[in-house]
Amino acid sequence: RVEATGRMYPVTIQYMGSALNRGAAPVWERASAAFRFAVREQLLGDVLIFMPGAYEISKTIARIQSLPEARGYEVLPLHGELSPEAQDRAVQSGEKPKVIVATNVAETSITIEGVRVVIDGGLARIARFDARRGINSILIEPISRASAQQRAGRAGRTSNGACLRLWSEAEQESRAPLDESEVKRVDLSESLLTLADAGISKPDEFPWFESPLPKALTRAHELLVDLGALDCSRQITEIGAQMAKLPLHPRVARMLIEASNRGVLEEVIPLAAFSQGRPFYRASRDASIRQSQVKQIEDNADESSDFFVYLRAWEYAKSVRFNLQDCAKMGIHAGGARQAARTAQQLSEHTRSIAKIGAKKYSPNPTNIEICKCILTAFADHLSLRKDRGSRLCDMARGHTGELRRESIIKEKLFVAAEIEERERRGEVAILLGMATAIDPTWLEDMYPNDFQSGEQTYFDPKQKRVVCQQERRFRSLVLESSGHKEPNLDNAATLLAEQVVAGKLELRNWDTVVENWIQRVNFVSLHCPETKISPIDAAARLLLTEQVCYGALGYRDLRDRQVFPTIKQWISPEQQYYLDKYAPSELHLPHRKQPLSIRYELDGRAFIASKLQDFYDVSGSSLRIADGRVPLLLELLAPNGRPAHLTDDLDGFWDGAYQHVRKDLAGRYPKHEWR
Repeated sequence: RVEATGRMYPVTIQYMGSALNRGAAPVWERASAAFRFAVREQLLGDVLIFMPGAYEISKTIARIQSLPEARGYEVLPLHGELSPEAQDRAVQSGEKPKVIVATNVAETSITIEGVRVVIDGGLARIARFDARRGINSILIEPISRASAQQRAGRAGRTSNGACLRLWSEAEQESRAPLDESEVKRVDLSESLLTLADAGISKPDEFPWFESPLPKALTRAHELLVDLGALDCSRQITEIGAQMAKLPLHPRVARMLIEASNRGVLEEVIPLAAFSQGRPFYRASRDASIRQSQVKQIEDNADESSDFFVYLRAWEYAKSVRFNLQDCAKMGIHAGGARQAARTAQQLSEHTRSIAKIGAKKYSPNPTNIEICKCILTAFADHLSLRKDRGSRLCDMARGHTGELRRESIIKEKLFVAAEIEERERRGEVAILLGMATAIDPTWLEDMYPNDFQSGEQTYFDPKQKRVVCQQERRFRSLVLESSGHKEPNLDNAATLLAEQVVAGKLELRNWDTVVENWIQRVNFVSLHCPETKISPIDAAARLLLTEQVCYGALGYRDLRDRQVFPTIKQWISPEQQYYLDKYAPSELHLPHRKQPLSIRYELDGRAFIASKLQDFYDVSGSSLRIADGRVPLLLELLAPNGRPAHLTDDLDGFWDGAYQHVRKDLAGRYPKHEWR
C-alpha cells in the first residue's frame, strides 16, 4: 500500500502584462520588474522565476543582480545543462533567501522548499517533430493554461503564496487549455518499429489511447523503410528485428548494426553515445580559448566529420578525468562528456547481441571512411548539398534550404547532418544543420544504387517566375548535378504555370469578376438544368482551362496580361451559350429602374439580386424566377440608405406579411420616400 498525503495552500494570481502583451519588453526585463514589485509588496520567501531556456535565464539573472532590491538574495540558475552540483545548490535550503531562475524542469520534476513567490514568464521551449519536413523543432511557445496552473502551484506547497504572471488575463483566456500530447508532436518511428516487431503492421488500425496524426505515421514509416527496418509491405525485416532489440532511436540502432557488419562497432559506439545526449562541446567565442581548443582538439581531428571533433573532445575529457576546470578551458561540458561515457558503456552492453547481417570482409585496420559510411546509413535522408563551396547555405531533400552551423569543420559540398532542427533566431526561423559528415558521391552509388534518377527535368523556378528545363541527376529528391538549360515543352510549361495560378502564387490580371460570374452561371445551369448537358467547371476543369490560357507562355511576364474570357467561353458550345443566356441571365430589368440589375450567382447554386424596396413595387413574384422558372431569385430588399432591410425568395408573400413590419420601421425614418 502506498499513501501520499499533501495539501495545496492558496495562491494569489496577479497578471502583470498589457492586453495580449502588445509592445511588451523582453521577458527578462518584465521578470525583473515583477521581482521589484514582489519585494516592494513584501511578498516574503524564495522566488521561483520560469524562463524558456538558458539564454533567457542568464539575461534574467543579470538584470535581477543589478537591482538594489536583490541585495540579500542569492540568485541562481536551474536548467538541465547545469552540473548536478549546481542543480543541487539551487534546490537546497540556505541561509539567504533565493531567487531561482529555472526552465520548466522546475514545473513538475523538482519541488523546491521555501518558494512563496512564482514569477511566470509564460513561455517554454517545446520540442516538436514536423512530419511533413522531417525536422525536429525547438521553438519558444506560450504555455497552456494547465501548465500555468501547475507553475502557480509551486508557490503553495508549504504555505500561502503568490504568482505573478507576465501576461494579461485576456491572453490567459486565449491560451490552449492543455499541453498537446506527445504522440501528436514527436517522431513515431521507434513506436512503429516496436509495433512491427510485435506483428502489428497496420499502425493506423492500432487502438491508440490517443491516435497520432496520419502524416506523422506516414513519415515514420518512410524513415523505417529508408533504414531497411521495414519492407514496402510494412513487414519487419531481419535488420529491423535486430534494431527493435536495441532501446534506441531507429537511426542509432541502424548505425550500430551497420558498424557491426563493417567491423567498426567499437569505434562507432562513442559516436552513437554523442548523438543520444546533450551537446557537450561548443567552440568558444573567446579568441584565446578558441585558439587553445583548435590546437588541442580540432587540429587533431579528422575533418571528414564533426563526430570526430566530439571524439577528440571526449578523449581529452577522459584524459583529465572529466575535471571541471580543465574541461571548461577547452569548451567541454564535463558533466555531458561524463554522461556520454556512461551511455557508451550502456551501448556496449546492449550491442553484444547484435548478429552480423550480410557482413563483408573489411580491413583489420578500419579507416574513418567505414565509420562515415555507418553515419550515412543512419542519416541518408538528411543528405545536403552546399549551394557553393564558400557558403553555409545548403539545398536539402524535399526542396528545403538549411544552414550549416558555424562550428562545423566540414568543408566538402556534400554531407549528411545528424542534427537538423528548426530554431528561432533574431525573430526568424532557420533550419540549422549540425554534426555533419562529409560524403563521397561514390558511396551513394555503391550503397543506394536504385535511388538515383537522371534525365530531363522541367520545373517552375519561383525566383525567376519561369518554367525551366535542364538535365539533372538526383539522389532521391536532392539535385546533385544540373546542366544544359533548354527550351521547355509548351504542354509541360502550361501545366506548371497553371498549377501556380490555381494555387494563387501567380495572378492573371484579366481573370476578373466577369470571368468568375460567367463560371458560376455555367455551374448554376449545369446544376438546375441538366437537360442542357452543360458540364460544371469544377476544380479539375478550372485547372484545364487555366492550362489553355497559359499555353505558349514560359514565364509570368508572358502570362500576366493575357486575355482570359475568350478561352474560358470555349468551355460550352454556341447552342449551350443560348441556354446559358436564357436560363441564367446576367441581368434582370425591373419596371421602376432605369438600369438593369446584375444577378449574382453563388457557389451553392443560389442567385441573388439587390435593389431598393420601392423598385419591386408592381413586380410579380412569378417573374423573379430563372432556370426555366425552377429557381426563385433571392431578393435583397434595401432601405433608402442602401442597407439590407429584408431577404426573401417569395416577393408576393413578403407584401402580404413582413412588409407591414418593414414599412413601419422605415417609413418614419424616410418619410420622403414612397411607402404604399
